[in-house]
This record gives sequence, structure tokens and C-alpha cells, in this order.
Amino acid sequence: QLEPSRGTVALGTRTEINYIDQNRMLLDEEKTVWDEVSDETEAVRLGEESISLRSYLRRFLFTEDRINTKIAQLSGGERSRVLLAKILKRGGNVLMLDEPTNDLDLGTLRLLEEALVAFGGCVIAVSHDRYFLNRVCTGILAFEGGERVDYHVGNYDRYLEKRVPFDPAAAPAPTAAKAPPAAPAPEVKGRKLKWKEARELETIEATILEAENLVVKMEEAFAAPDAYLKPKEELEAITAELAGARQRVAQLYARWEELEQLAALAPSS
Repeated sequence: QLEPSRGTVALGTRTEINYIDQNRMLLDEEKTVWDEVSDETEAVRLGEESISLRSYLRRFLFTEDRINTKIAQLSGGERSRVLLAKILKRGGNVLMLDEPTNDLDLGTLRLLEEALVAFGGCVIAVSHDRYFLNRVCTGILAFEGGERVDYHVGNYDRYLEKRVPFDPAAAPAPTAAKAPPAAPAPEVKGRKLKWKEARELETIEATILEAENLVVKMEEAFAAPDAYLKPKEELEAITAELAGARQRVAQLYARWEELEQLAALAPSS
């Protein structure tokens, strides 16, 4: 773990921190699902609720026969669910997540989101997944550039609505030691939008909305109770299709920002 360059952390006397990092923790290949998660306890405390380990594992989609299966025989999605079950079982009232959605299948991602929404404490998550942030977060801590950090109440979409773009000219001068002079950055010259680009800018919001609605419909279909009864090949195809739909939305937002910047830099006629 990296040592912080500056700053302080003040922890309350009752603060209990739990975390999930990008690398995850290692699993014992020779242990069963039960042994790996149980840690020699047969009860799990979830907030004010106490449930049996068997019931807890069922929440992570482990049937009776899979509970006694060795880790080495599990699929990638099942291994991710074991990790999630093991980490959330630790408890704590502050949960820190570093890119928690990386490499998760949609079933495990859905479980993670439900678990975090039900979590009784504070969750601090660093993520590039705007859909995850929209479903889980109630506040956004945005590092806008320079030394500016803004806190916005609401999910990621709400943050985008209220966001004030970072202006380097208005940022306070850094107080760190002087570095050797760098080569000047190339000047960004404005130009008038081409007709095709102007038309694209006019219609891109509607295109994004349509693309996002498609993602929502696909997610709802995937969340249906019978979705996991489909053959493995079909599930993999649906997962890939949904990933592609999400990527298209991200690309559209990037294109929208690019067009807005071009329009803002365009010389006045």
C-alpha cells in the first residue's frame, strides 16, 4: 500500500473499516465454499440481523450442492461471489471499495449493488462505472483538477447536471517546490463546427437517452428470476451485448463533451 504524501486521517473510536481492492484477496483452492466463507463460524451478523451461514450463502446464489464444492472447481463468477460474501461477512461500519465492479459478471454485480444499498454504514467507492455510481451512491466527491475537490449530493447523473467545469486559469497556484520548466502545451485553436458536427451536437442528447434506455431494458431483462436458467453460452452472449451497450453510452458522452468543447472554442462570427 502507498503511503499518503500529505494529509491526516481521524478515525472515530467506533469506526471499523473494511475494504475491497482491485486485486481482491486470494482464495484457498482446496477449501469448499462453506469453509472459505465460514471462518469457523456458522452465523453471520448483518447489521441488526443474524442469519445462518447457509442462508447467507444462498443470498449469493449458492445452491446446496455448490456450497460444498471446492474453490478450484468454481467458475469465475462463482469465485467473485465467494470473495464478495467473504468480504461483506467481515462487517464494519465503513466500507472502502477500489474499482469494485472490475471483472464481475452481471449476476455478481447485481448482488454487490443490493448488498451496498442495504449496508447500514458508510460506503466510499472509487469507480469508473457510472451505472454502478448511479445505483449505489448518494453523494459524489469529485476531483475536478488542480487542488479543487467538490462534494455533490445525489448520484452521478445529478453531479453531471450541476458540475462546473474545471478552469485551470482560476485554480490556485501550487505551493510545491518548483519543477524544471516543461515544454509549452500546444495551443488548442477553436474552429467553427462543421454542419455535420453541429447537427450531431443537436441530436446527441436524444441519442444518449435512447442508448441509456436500451441499457436499462437489458439490465431489467437480465435481473428477471428466470435469467439465470438460460444456457451458459446464451448468458455469456447477453453479458457481452450489455457490456457493448454500456460502452456505447460512455463513447457517446465522450463525443458529446468533445463537441461541446469545440463549440465553446469556436470563434465568434
